Amino acid sequence: MNENREDELRSLQLEFFGRMLAGFTHDLKNHLAIIKESSGLISDMIDMGRVTDELVAAKLQKIVTSIQNRVVQATDMATNLNGFAHRLDAPCSTFQVNDLLREEVTFLRRFARLREIELKIELKEGLPAIHNNASLVQYVIFKLYAMALQKLKNRTLLEIFTGEQPGGVQITFRLSGEKEGSAKLLDEQIIGMIREAVDALQGKVAELPQTGDGKPGIGLIIPSLAGP
Repeated sequence: MNENREDELRSLQLEFFGRMLAGFTHDLKNHLAIIKESSGLISDMIDMGRVTDELVAAKLQKIVTSIQNRVVQATDMATNLNGFAHRLDAPCSTFQVNDLLREEVTFLRRFARLREIELKIELKEGLPAIHNNASLVQYVIFKLYAMALQKLKNRTLLEIFTGEQPGGVQITFRLSGEKEGSAKLLDEQIIGMIREAVDALQGKVAELPQTGDGKPGIGLIIPSLAGP
């Protein structure tokens, strides 16, 4: 099988995966809506005095509130996962980097939480839309995020910013606190893994100068390519 045919099949597989995942998240949101409605009915019954034992009513109300809070969180995750899946619909599309990052951060937070690393996100408003490969951008973000976490010790801080660059947008990862391992910020193995993806995006990854308070950083520049 020639290389072009392999690339075509890989694209078809990714499209299939995205469509299946999008369908799953749509159904999941429907199930969550039913759970939320059912818990609301229980809450209404408590409010109407259908549960006569006050202690039992208080416990049930606490459980219902917990269920409703979890449903809200799960619905938010399903919504972002649905958007994440639809990024695979086309090789290139026009999108807002801030929207893409919000979707992905929903799932990236867990990795920081396991290390007790605080994650601070600042998304600059009014950034221009980008025409590029959205799912490939998300892959590169994930690898750079993982690399940044590797360089930080537990209970430190990772800051992620977005900003405008000529012809595109920049995502910056700033590392605050004590670092792990060598002073070199860019891991050659990870950079080697994403080099082909960054080239396909016509983007750039670079180590940034330290800020005045000594915070090193990693910058990812994503250009807007010409539309079809």
